[in-house]
Amino acid sequence: MLVFISDLHFIDGTAGEHNVSLDAFRLFFEDIAGKAHWLEYHRRKIKDITIIFLGDIFDLLRTQKWFSYPENERPWGGDDEKIEQHVNTIFDELARINGAIFNLLRGNLKKEFGLPVNPKIIYVPGNHDRLCCRYRSLQEKVCSCLGISDHQDNFRHYFEDVEYGVFARHGHEYDVFNFEGEYPFTEEAYMRVPIGDVITAELVVKIPWQIMQNDEMKNLPERERKMIRSNLEAIDNVRPLSAVIEWLIYNVKNSPHLRGVIEDTIDEVIREFNKLVFVKKWYEGREKKREFFSAEDRIKAVLFLFEKFKVFSFKKFMPLLDRVKKSRLVKDRLLEGALAEYAHLDKRIRYIVYGHTHIPLQVALRTAIGHNDQKEEVYLNTGTWRPRYQKNREGIGFIGWKNLSYVIFYRKDERAMPYPTFETWNGTLKTI
Repeated sequence: MLVFISDLHFIDGTAGEHNVSLDAFRLFFEDIAGKAHWLEYHRRKIKDITIIFLGDIFDLLRTQKWFSYPENERPWGGDDEKIEQHVNTIFDELARINGAIFNLLRGNLKKEFGLPVNPKIIYVPGNHDRLCCRYRSLQEKVCSCLGISDHQDNFRHYFEDVEYGVFARHGHEYDVFNFEGEYPFTEEAYMRVPIGDVITAELVVKIPWQIMQNDEMKNLPERERKMIRSNLEAIDNVRPLSAVIEWLIYNVKNSPHLRGVIEDTIDEVIREFNKLVFVKKWYEGREKKREFFSAEDRIKAVLFLFEKFKVFSFKKFMPLLDRVKKSRLVKDRLLEGALAEYAHLDKRIRYIVYGHTHIPLQVALRTAIGHNDQKEEVYLNTGTWRPRYQKNREGIGFIGWKNLSYVIFYRKDERAMPYPTFETWNGTLKTI
């Protein structure tokens, strides 16, 4: 039995209280145990259980601590020794806050949940795990947190098992904002800093932080200040990123006296972002590779509209933005990547698995005719365990809920089928 989960985004808590709960993990393992017992009841022997953490597990970007360090000591700076020192400090706090979960993973899961065997855990890094791969000091801590005893099957950027007919990677390789390389993907490309790292920390995390530093915000009643801060920090869980503008409008529409503070802060953060040495070099590099509506163009366009038209006037542009998002210019690049993967894979691979998007998905790609049978090729996405805020179908507004999704694969003998099979589970809990 293979089980894939991804996009847990463990954080240190400085940019919001968004960590996955211990109860979610207990529910997950209880469910896996139930499925194993059902199979054994039907005389299907479960000899092994492998749980693959498919990327974006340790999020070392979504923290306010980077703002206390100079630019050269942040993950996109040049002082590597200082960066390693700071990132270890952040990781240690992340490990402390999520200690109950890591203690569970390090323990005897077989005994705790009545599993037929003790699960093996494999870690495949995502874009937010980049620093965990870069520094050996962090690799040791990752292994300790997840209960991994060796590096043999871990820190690779893909997972493959022909018995299960599965090939998996995090999927950010096909996201131009979060990966700086092309196929075939090299280790050097994985270690390059993508612009998405800088956007996450210097815009998504920094905007709420900078707003709350304003004196007018500090003078608000405690209850109101906490509510506004919580709402702004939830920007972390808005998908896609293009909906962030609408999220800001929605959460401050009832506080007109704060609009000026928020607008001025956003302008300031954008100016600071564009002055970053890394961002300037990134823009310069992209100008040499001109293409219609490139990643550079999209970032500049959004920042221009933020800065020039003000966030609260931006709702006038929402119909245009919606049309662009629905147009053919907006492609599912991960889906395109999944289709392309098969050309390079073992012919026994049926299933491509990615994470990254936070959207659980199953797509029938094609039926390939072989010598002896026909092979069904399917793309699956593992979704996330983080909360997600969905835009309402009517007007500006959002409704949020928590998620828990995973994908299970079985060998032929485990389900008594002539080919490997899968099942997916996606749960939602309305407590936010």
